[in-house]
Amino acid sequence: KDEAYAERVQSAWRADPCLQGIGPFASEALVYQDEEGSRRLHGRLVRPAAPNGAGVVVVHTAVGPRDLYLHWRAELLAAGGYTVLIADLLGDEHGQGWEPEWNSKAREPLNDRALSRKRMQASVAALAAVEGVDPKRIAAIGYCFGGRTVLDLARAGSLAGISAAVSFHGILDDGGIASEDMSHPDAPRVLICHGDADPFISAENRAACEEQLRRCKARWDMLVLGGVRHGFTNPAQALNPNPAFGYSARAASVSWKAAEDLLAESLR
Repeated sequence: KDEAYAERVQSAWRADPCLQGIGPFASEALVYQDEEGSRRLHGRLVRPAAPNGAGVVVVHTAVGPRDLYLHWRAELLAAGGYTVLIADLLGDEHGQGWEPEWNSKAREPLNDRALSRKRMQASVAALAAVEGVDPKRIAAIGYCFGGRTVLDLARAGSLAGISAAVSFHGILDDGGIASEDMSHPDAPRVLICHGDADPFISAENRAACEEQLRRCKARWDMLVLGGVRHGFTNPAQALNPNPAFGYSARAASVSWKAAEDLLAESLR
């Protein structure tokens, strides 16, 4: 985004106690095809030094995959033994996602929730094809827009291809697409981490999301964080002049621990 954003994320990344004395991690581009085989998607693969056979797809916010915060998260996951794919749902090779005009055009087709689910499935398939990754031990986590897409994937039930889905300050609603039986043993467990002061999520939409999960008999948990605004996981949101956004160190820590626990349980 800019130098101030980069420095705020990088300083927190460098100081992260969970990464002290660990790494560097092997990282490489992973280019794969979209759901129609017509668009190249430019993901990033981060490999652990001691892989445990499980994988995690990390899905970006609306600004796309070229976000330092995602690379920090990927390294934390790799430190736990997971092979990580930072997915690209926009076809963003060079960081154009930060450019409003390019971003708007790239994201517009993904308003079709069925199409965005298929693109998520293409991302999961790309990670599943990586040598050493067990296709039956894959999870997906997402932020904001990415939170919406991992929830929509989870709504595919046993066809989702993942064991767990975690949404951080994601878009909450009833999905807008057909939902399958989410009680199936092969359907993913779901964790939603939500700030109750997030102005982008109305009480009605949150209730609709909860009702859809109940109706489909999902195995789900919602961590509601009081007084917490949108984007609460990212330290750089402290620089955001928009009052809808705000960083919360406590909420970031509590929600990450909950996600780690779910991954450990679901991907063992």
